Amino acid sequence: MNSTEARCSSRVVWRAWGSALAALALAGAVRAAESETPEAGAGDSSPPAAPTRWEGAVGLLMHYNPSYLGSNDSKLHARPGLFLRYGRFSVTTAGGFVTRRNNDEVQRGLAAELVSRDRLRVSLSARLDGGRDEGDDPILHGLGDVRATVRGRLSAVREFGEGWKLSAGFSPDLLGRGGGIVGDMGLSYDWPLTPTLKASVSAGFTAADHRYMQSYFGITPAQSLASGHPVYEPGAGLRDVGVGFGLRADLGPHWIGFANANTTRLMGPTLDSPLTRSRSAWGIGGGLAWRF
Repeated sequence: MNSTEARCSSRVVWRAWGSALAALALAGAVRAAESETPEAGAGDSSPPAAPTRWEGAVGLLMHYNPSYLGSNDSKLHARPGLFLRYGRFSVTTAGGFVTRRNNDEVQRGLAAELVSRDRLRVSLSARLDGGRDEGDDPILHGLGDVRATVRGRLSAVREFGEGWKLSAGFSPDLLGRGGGIVGDMGLSYDWPLTPTLKASVSAGFTAADHRYMQSYFGITPAQSLASGHPVYEPGAGLRDVGVGFGLRADLGPHWIGFANANTTRLMGPTLDSPLTRSRSAWGIGGGLAWRF
């Protein structure tokens, strides 16, 4: 199969992935609407809907992870975190916050819950993707920056009970700045250690299309002349697989703390990239937040 055929094939796969998630969102929305519609003749006997209210959190997050995916050098990052939600709409600067409502995690950026049922949640979000700065690592010198963009995300989470959850996401670059399309799927399990401390484990994979792979792992002829790296044109495929472990603790009526550790193994076209200096990576993180 030549490169043109491979790209056409990958586009078909990504469209199918996005279509499947969109169909899930539509089906869930229809079922949710039907369940919320009162039956004929019910009169005023139905209980009133729960009032919609604000909730939020502010905190400090810290991460120690590779300077870029594939790097053999790691850096410590600290940043503030902010989360606000009103009803089905939320805005947050970082994922991982735990909210008062069902203890569910929130999507980064500006998000809207399309479906919110006992065992199914579907959401649509948009966030700023900072791209990559060639100054992040000496290996990247001469490659230029991967431009910042706005990345959309359609995601679904299906709960199976007893702590098990299956999630999937479809995330395209909405501005066409080289970010391509990223898809992910994962399985997680969480359980209480104490009434105020919860642990979780997760495993999953991430895949990306040709455009994303070229931006983050490829080397064009012009970049080769500027950087000294050999030309490399990756195709679409798996980007990585990973596992993680996390802890969340309620420290009082308003305070929460969380910590996590993860390890990732690069896969597919990323392995042959001149930019891949380490096929395996690990990271740790944590934070403290005040909920209101």
